[in-house]
Amino acid sequence: MSRKRKRRINPVFLWTLLLAACGLFLFEFARMPMFPLRWTFLTAGVILLVLAVLFLLSCKASIRNSFIRILNGTLTIAVLIASVLMPLYTDKISELFSSLTGNKTKISVYVLTSEYKNAHNDIFWNSMGTYEDLQSYAEGRFITMVSTDTENQIYAADEIRKTLNKQFHVIDRASVQEAAASLYNNEGDVLVMSEAMESLVTDTEGCENFRSDTIKIATFVRTITGGTEPSRSKVTKEPFSIFFGGNDETGELSLVGRTDVDMVVTVNPNTHQISIVSMPRDSFVPNPAYDGAKDKLTHLGLRTIDNTLNGLSSYLDEPIENYVLINFTTYEKIIDALGGVDVDNPYEFHFWDNYDMYFEQGMIHLDGDRALHYVRERKTLPDGDFGRNMHQQLVMKAIISKITSKEVITHFNDLLSALQGTFLTNLSSESIYALCRKQLDENISWNVVNYRVEGEGGMEYCASAPTTALSVVYPYPNQVEFVRQVINDVVSGNIVEQQEMPQGSFYTEENGNNGY
Repeated sequence: MSRKRKRRINPVFLWTLLLAACGLFLFEFARMPMFPLRWTFLTAGVILLVLAVLFLLSCKASIRNSFIRILNGTLTIAVLIASVLMPLYTDKISELFSSLTGNKTKISVYVLTSEYKNAHNDIFWNSMGTYEDLQSYAEGRFITMVSTDTENQIYAADEIRKTLNKQFHVIDRASVQEAAASLYNNEGDVLVMSEAMESLVTDTEGCENFRSDTIKIATFVRTITGGTEPSRSKVTKEPFSIFFGGNDETGELSLVGRTDVDMVVTVNPNTHQISIVSMPRDSFVPNPAYDGAKDKLTHLGLRTIDNTLNGLSSYLDEPIENYVLINFTTYEKIIDALGGVDVDNPYEFHFWDNYDMYFEQGMIHLDGDRALHYVRERKTLPDGDFGRNMHQQLVMKAIISKITSKEVITHFNDLLSALQGTFLTNLSSESIYALCRKQLDENISWNVVNYRVEGEGGMEYCASAPTTALSVVYPYPNQVEFVRQVINDVVSGNIVEQQEMPQGSFYTEENGNNGY
């Protein structure tokens, strides 16, 4: 009599699958608390169901059956890959958000180099030599600016006293420009200044080479408060606004500093509408840090990102609680990680100092390098800074389109790697996870409208620079009122469509020709 062949279960396969399933279950339970509990049990249930089906198939079929072997092998590999990749991606995302501190600011002590002093011997013939340690200036004159940068100056003064173990001679100035001028004019020996204000100095006539003219002999790091708590906005259920700020500085990101890109993005997750509003960086607006005295919008960030959010919230009549801050140069890597973006360029132009960097009219593809040049150019544009704002909006709209598409999944790993350390935000990881899940589950098609406020240029004494007239932009009141209404419509759930921005005017019915 023929002997029946016994059905055998592949023990290696079953143990591998069981361990992978247990690993995924524990991973879901312990590592992803931001998801509702039902997702944890749903995921575990699906895994256990797969395990049960494969167990039955293995019991009922010969392991020699090629179909079963292929199925077993394929699903085992799939579960193993999931077991490895899911923790890997979550680790990357966790690291991404855990590194977004930025709640420190640096205050440095600057002295002019010996080379600069020797080249200007007519001014510095009776000055102290140039030393590279703070102790050597114990008898020197310290230039400060307490009224302009109060918290940082007080902190630095305490640290200097501790280092010198004595009181020191102070020459206080009303503005950073006056303080820098005092250093160059040999009215003081050292300058105490927040590093965030270096850009204000280099924008001042006669101080353009400040960074190469000076050396830092001491640096103090102060932990700042505000702007660091994760936002708890219910981004999948309630409308919210995000401030996107950026500058062309290099180095470490910080919650203190100028914002050369000033963009407010308002999102309604229920009606799937987004508005993008750009403000000129030099907009002459109230600065909350100086009791509402007017200042350049870009300077509001010198008193922390919270000051910018408060100022714009009041100016646009919309609570803005969320922020994303980037260096202009870091977003190049983000664009590359997305595989580039496509924009409909309204007119052709060249980059001002590189005619090989040419942007033709019409639909163009931008990689990271070209995108960076595209959003930085203003000198060759017919409308200067306003044109640059428009280009920044076009790229932002393209980024939103790209990251909400299924195509971005193929760049997910590159995107996570590229984002590491490239931005600061108070949006919580839970909020980001929830918004991504909503996008994937519902495959949302967003309606995006974008507007840029313009204005007329002038010269004004600003709250952060009270002794020096600076170039400013007076935003057109009718355009400001228009974008306020657009933002309100998005928040209220009204349907919005892209319209022509009204022609700028300072005339209003209430104020006649003195609308501003």
